[in-house]
Amino acid sequence: MGPVTPDQCDPVNPISPSSSFDHRAIERKWQSIWQQTQLYEADLTTTTQPFYNLMMFPYPSAEGLHVGNVYAFTGADIYGRFLAMQGRTVFEPIGFDAFGIHSENFAIKRGVHPSTLTARNVERFRETQLKRIGNRFCWNHEVQTTDPSYYKWTQWIFLQLFKAGLAVRKKAAVNWCPSCKTVLADEQVIGGECERCGAIATQRELEQWFFKITQYAQRLLDNLDHLDWSERVKTAQRNWIGRSEINGKVEYHLRDWLISRQRYWGPPIPIVYCATCGTVPVPEDRLPVQLPPTQDWLPKGTGNSPLADIPEFVNTTCPCCGGVATRETDVSDNFLDSAWYFLRYPSSDRADVPFDPSITTRWLPVDMYIGGAEHSVLHLLYSRFITMVLHDLGHIPFEEPFRRFRAHGLLTQQGAKMSKSKGNVVNPDRYIEDYGADTLRTYLMFLGPYDQGGDFSDHGIAGIRRFLNRVYQWVGKHQNNLQSISPDLESQRQLHQTIHKVTQDIQSLKYNTAIAALMSYFNTMQSKVSMTTEVELKSYLLLLTPFAPHLTEELWQQLGESNSVHQQAFPKANPEFLTQEQITITVQINGRVRTTITLHPDASEAEAIATAKQAEAIQRHLTHQVVRRTVYVPGKVLNFVIPN
Repeated sequence: MGPVTPDQCDPVNPISPSSSFDHRAIERKWQSIWQQTQLYEADLTTTTQPFYNLMMFPYPSAEGLHVGNVYAFTGADIYGRFLAMQGRTVFEPIGFDAFGIHSENFAIKRGVHPSTLTARNVERFRETQLKRIGNRFCWNHEVQTTDPSYYKWTQWIFLQLFKAGLAVRKKAAVNWCPSCKTVLADEQVIGGECERCGAIATQRELEQWFFKITQYAQRLLDNLDHLDWSERVKTAQRNWIGRSEINGKVEYHLRDWLISRQRYWGPPIPIVYCATCGTVPVPEDRLPVQLPPTQDWLPKGTGNSPLADIPEFVNTTCPCCGGVATRETDVSDNFLDSAWYFLRYPSSDRADVPFDPSITTRWLPVDMYIGGAEHSVLHLLYSRFITMVLHDLGHIPFEEPFRRFRAHGLLTQQGAKMSKSKGNVVNPDRYIEDYGADTLRTYLMFLGPYDQGGDFSDHGIAGIRRFLNRVYQWVGKHQNNLQSISPDLESQRQLHQTIHKVTQDIQSLKYNTAIAALMSYFNTMQSKVSMTTEVELKSYLLLLTPFAPHLTEELWQQLGESNSVHQQAFPKANPEFLTQEQITITVQINGRVRTTITLHPDASEAEAIATAKQAEAIQRHLTHQVVRRTVYVPGKVLNFVIPN
């Protein structure tokens, strides 16, 4: 029997979750234990093998996470769990990017004050979703951009740029969204439309605050050559920076970053205006300039923020001369909030500094950052700019924020991109409830290459549930009669080739083929005549652990182990069993050659079929197809016969 693929599962008779292992009880049990034992809280001060594993933090501007968020977070978490089992101290923090127009528009739509709605959404995201998906989140270092203890330092960063001459207020023609009733940066206008609401952007002449990102254009461009990032993201940044030479003069498409927003829900810009002293920065020891509570928070559309109508906020004294002064009433773009949050995570318990110098030097730059390619220009470019400025001003010892960045793919449903407007966004909650987080995690990673995404279907997830249930039953069957002897030579060869394959695939974020290899090897073990040995069973659970953390933790305990499975070493392949004679088999569909596979000369027909079904070229042609029969000529050809 070959590996289970989602589209080969029986859609007529999906598994009944109650007929197999109790995922609800198992997941509740281990989530509680992990929280009580602080299993995933990293020692940030003394560790010698730090690994900062970062995922783009969620934006709670909706009713909850959708399955695309879970896809992104799961892929990042699997990599972190793998590195932890290889001996690294993994720091995997999480927080909430909760200021900005999206959150405010959602509050307007619901008729609820943004502070009330944001608090409610954050609670839902954290307690009923993020804590259930099985990630190794370090909750002790959670950040929220709406917390004054956070945006105090966002305002501090603004002041550093202001003092360096990189934050300037000037009159300019700017993009105006008539629906959102605020200005937009050039990057936030796509095809003449507001990237948030789709309204046609117009032009207005207004005085606004800008960051001089153009002074860093060439440096931002040059550094891309040395970054270990997804190539499509680097290409998007090169195109946006847009260096060109006309008659020997160098020009750039990049424009200065417009950060003013005429809305309520954001950090006030820490500037006051004095008739005597002019434009004056708020002293650092008077931060944060807190966002004042008000019930009159709806956008005005006048070119002024609602803060302009709060006299007790606007009217103040000049920090220089003590005379009458007024506050800046615009708030800053929420992309400034997210342009430095990765610096705050490790030092979130420090109230006296934005980032602890020794901890920052130890943990940053970020080792692995995973997120959506749609943030190629906005978030990632701004983060690079802010990091460069802080480096130049002597605050941090590095100028690029992320050593590695990998863009994940997008999920579709019935071939269409998921979106709220199409009404096809999948809520993960009922899948976690009915099938379990481990099933959802494994299914999402099996849909296709992680950097490409895949198509979500109900009958596909049922197939993954069946696979995990077979593992559960298999361990239960063998746990009391395991042989402590070494496996025979052929079994060792199969085990170590699987270890090698899964290790290489996880390192390359090729999770779908790693899972396929685990399925294939599981089928091989189930079909063995000889007794399963202890090393085979335990190695298999360890290989499965990053994908199904709750189930493997439970089974590890059932085997009599007292320490967490997540504290065990990931299996290492013995090279002695990897070098061997190979033969090449031609794989056909209805007689037409589609690919080739390599096998051991003694490989069985079942192994040939299982290996062939892992090949992407074969999976593509077997999608939604029933294999009527297979024809196997040992050592030569394998042919799948499907309906024409």
